Amino acid sequence: MQRALTAVLLAFVVGLTALLTCCLSFRAAPAAAYAPPPLRLSLVSQPDPQPTVQRLGEHLSLVDGLRVLHVWGSHREMGRQQGEALAEEIRGGIQRYMEAKVRDDWGYPLDYQRRCAEAMAKHIPPEYIEEMRGIAEGAGVPYGQVLLLHTHADMVHFGKEWGEVTDGRQRKQESLCSNFVAFGPATVEGKVYHGRNLDWTTGTGIQEFATLLIAEPEDGVPFALLAWAGCIGGVTGMNAEGITFGEMTSSTADETLDGMPLFLACRRILDSCRDLGEVEQFVKTYPGTTGWNFMIADGDAQDALAIEVDAKERVVYRPSDPAELIPPMSYPIPNAIRRTNHPITPSLQESIASRAGITGIKVPVVRTAVPFLDTWQRYAALGHWISEEYYGRIDERVARAMLQSPPVAGGGNLHSAVFNATDRVMWVANASLTDPAWSQPYVRIDLREWLGRR
Repeated sequence: MQRALTAVLLAFVVGLTALLTCCLSFRAAPAAAYAPPPLRLSLVSQPDPQPTVQRLGEHLSLVDGLRVLHVWGSHREMGRQQGEALAEEIRGGIQRYMEAKVRDDWGYPLDYQRRCAEAMAKHIPPEYIEEMRGIAEGAGVPYGQVLLLHTHADMVHFGKEWGEVTDGRQRKQESLCSNFVAFGPATVEGKVYHGRNLDWTTGTGIQEFATLLIAEPEDGVPFALLAWAGCIGGVTGMNAEGITFGEMTSSTADETLDGMPLFLACRRILDSCRDLGEVEQFVKTYPGTTGWNFMIADGDAQDALAIEVDAKERVVYRPSDPAELIPPMSYPIPNAIRRTNHPITPSLQESIASRAGITGIKVPVVRTAVPFLDTWQRYAALGHWISEEYYGRIDERVARAMLQSPPVAGGGNLHSAVFNATDRVMWVANASLTDPAWSQPYVRIDLREWLGRR
């Protein structure tokens, strides 16, 4: 998700001559020359304690303070189970986040939110509608409020007004995220490790309602999803087939709200896809909304994909992909891939500039500005750590340290996760009300063990 890209590009245009002069050294040096701060390995120097599970009911548990909801059955049943187990949290999230923050502080009137949701609802699979209705029934809240929980992320990242909004407030939300996957010769014992930081909206207090959803749908693949009370979708997760998913905002000019919400696109990948071929087929054909970078790994196939998407374009990148060799901005790595909040695809780079109101700017000029952006620094740091310092030595400890070290570790880190997709194990941390997720204890969750509990 993306830090002030618009402002930086506008400033770049204003000071074009000076900026081009400053960039000559970046053009002469490869991206691999970037040297970030060392990893904070001391933060993971001690082994993780065996997690303590406190059962709060048939479906709800606390694991070292992490709220875990385990549901199963039909979609209506899974929704009702969540609604009943988390009724208080769901009502609190609606009141304190969707109303107090999204509506009142961010300035999205309720009628506007509903219009956006109606446009997206046409593209929501009926079984997900059933599950959201089950949540509404179980929690005793209107279905429309549950729907808004699932459509608001696309709405707040949408660059234009969908209909008329009269209050004139600044509604654009900044966000920045990082993902990487390493496997085979790049890691210890050849395991597939996927690291993911979601940096978004910690100031809203939404982390109070963080929930790890473990679901066993009767007609799909079991999965674990880092979400929030009342949500059946999200932006981070792993399924029982070893498919992992993480997302980063990369908004372009080609966008619409007449598409499937991001939260539910992620859910569809997790509960329906068993390999990267199925993931690629879905992502290439689903009706998208705005710009995102998707990172997906396959623990069994020892492979990964980065897919850059917007409403019109879908571009797939693989480890060692020669298309990623674009000095000074990017370079490929064998057995690894990473993304932050900018696209590698030239047409998408130009579309980002166009979204900011900058036209006639060609790709080489856009690339000249990139090394000055936080998104490029995070991308370059991950590349340096993976390819230059820890190649062949990446394990859960090193993967977590990459998420806990600057510039990847940011103050707005909402949740942080490392997936061992090979063994279906994850380490999960959520932000507190005062501190980012990466600074909090990570809780170990063995998905196979949880699926066996039922």
